[in-house]
Amino acid sequence: MMYIVQVIPIAKGIGKETLSYFSAKEVVPGSLVSVPIRSKIVPAIVVESQKASELKSELKSSDFAVKKVDSLRAKQFLRPEYVESVLHTADYFAGTAGASFYTLLPKIILENITSLKTKISVDIHAHKPQEKYIVQGDDADRFANYRSLIREQFAKKSSVFFCVPTIEDAKISAKALEKGIEKYTIVLHGGIAKKSFVEIWKQLQDLSHPILIVATGAFLSIPRTDIATIILEKENSKSYKIQTRPFLDIRTFAEYFAERIHARLVMGDISLRTETIWRHKNGELVELTPLTLRSLSTAKQELIDMRKHKKPDGTQASFKILSPEVERLIEQSRENSEHLFILSTRRGLAPSTVCGDCQNIVTCTKCSASITLHKGKDEAQNFFLCHRCGERRSAEEMCKVCGSWKLGTVGIGIDLIDQKIKDRFPEVKVFRIDSDTTKTEKKVIDTIAQFYSSPGSILLGTEMALSYLHEKIENSAIISIDSLFSIPDFRISEKIFYLLLKIRYMTRNIFLMQTRNAEEKVLEYALRGNIIDFYRTEIEARKQFDYPPFNTLIKITLEGSRDAIVAQMDSIQNTLTPHVADIFPAFTHTVKGNYVLHGLIKLPRGKWIDPDLLAKLKSLPPSVSIKVDPDSLL
Repeated sequence: MMYIVQVIPIAKGIGKETLSYFSAKEVVPGSLVSVPIRSKIVPAIVVESQKASELKSELKSSDFAVKKVDSLRAKQFLRPEYVESVLHTADYFAGTAGASFYTLLPKIILENITSLKTKISVDIHAHKPQEKYIVQGDDADRFANYRSLIREQFAKKSSVFFCVPTIEDAKISAKALEKGIEKYTIVLHGGIAKKSFVEIWKQLQDLSHPILIVATGAFLSIPRTDIATIILEKENSKSYKIQTRPFLDIRTFAEYFAERIHARLVMGDISLRTETIWRHKNGELVELTPLTLRSLSTAKQELIDMRKHKKPDGTQASFKILSPEVERLIEQSRENSEHLFILSTRRGLAPSTVCGDCQNIVTCTKCSASITLHKGKDEAQNFFLCHRCGERRSAEEMCKVCGSWKLGTVGIGIDLIDQKIKDRFPEVKVFRIDSDTTKTEKKVIDTIAQFYSSPGSILLGTEMALSYLHEKIENSAIISIDSLFSIPDFRISEKIFYLLLKIRYMTRNIFLMQTRNAEEKVLEYALRGNIIDFYRTEIEARKQFDYPPFNTLIKITLEGSRDAIVAQMDSIQNTLTPHVADIFPAFTHTVKGNYVLHGLIKLPRGKWIDPDLLAKLKSLPPSVSIKVDPDSLL
């Protein structure tokens, strides 16, 4: 008997959502197969299967030949609820089903599927629809709540999926949660070797006892049906947002999936997203435990206004990288054999270069972004580097506008801080973590280990270092966070607040923050751990400008020659009628010589997904970038 199967190719760039193939054997929905597309064999998910005899008339009238399924890779591998959740997520982010499956299914599963036992476990529970919960508190308090919740679920013969944003978070979280249940804790992430992964997968399938799965979001696809609770840890982390097409958000998918399998969803962080707290205030989310509205810290905290530093005669002191307070903290940390973490928010020597005569900002010749001065082997070899497109050129140049040689740096980068510390304190051991000096995860982990084993040392790092600092340290200092305030984006205050709160929490003794923007309220809120007042200020600003959670944002981006994309955006406006997009140039106007133009649609909360608008967005050519709930409007 012959069967006709409808499949969704797990691939990007496929024009159609589903394709038809024939098979000599019945293939049930949820199975993974291989199918020929053009000259390639790609994996695909079966969504429907029918006897060919029932489709005779359709097959005779078809204007194309139906090809044969190449091979069956795994029978009934994906749960129906999982497939439904991916399809709904694809629609929410205006992406294709194939690209969404490609993004959400772990590559290690697809590459090793024939080596994996894939029988879906039988669920003996009759789950009822569950509430959605939130936990807001310091790390120690949150994880105490999580451990209690896991024990409760185990007693009910149910498993727990503990979702984290990064591989490092998976490793550290497992250590914090597995005590007493080591045999029933499974860690999954993309960094696991093939041989180990196959062994872990066998354990995952064979264990009849409830398990704790600590994993990154892609592993929500595992065929285990006794999961009754999904915990989204570090809910405020930007790492949940996928930065490539179709620009999905793991948090959104996890919520859809929890709804369909009737699992309890718990979202937790030291400070939840503004949208999440608003949803709680409006009755959509329930407190698992009373929310912490003020984050506590044992550290002595001080905000240092760098504009107030004077010379002994009372006149304004010259520009300084390290304040006297930070210099004393470095000396004190060395004398007391204490660890000191110093944060720099920017790479390079200085984040911007400005002409002293005409005030023109030196920009990248390819993409027009502000370029950063980096240190060479000596001063004559210093170079400009664009952190957006990677263009690199000599720093020995004149102003392109007025021809002046008076090019001066503005702001403080990590190279400059490193240089000043080593000049002033040559006896202090300085470790460093940033994408220029620690290019691999192994290098980062080794650097962290050396820092912790070297009392009296300094760890100088950008934001990426925070993902690896899981033990509290005695002292910390922020040399400059001011460059972030210049970013004209509606989420920037929340980003600054979250960043400062994390550093403040991990500091035991002294926390110093240098700034030339001491009047910024977000700095005051962060130093006091004042989450509730920050939320009140932030939600009012969001409401005033119709930003989330009050509206859903859809950003449409075009890149090309200026006249061509202006005309194309006009055409898109006509296509999207009656919806009107606000048109504006990107913050960085050009990329690699191409002009960049945005269109922004704001829909009242609850009005997306709009089927008519979705169809129009999906009809746009691949050159059009569409981001729903974008992290940034720049």
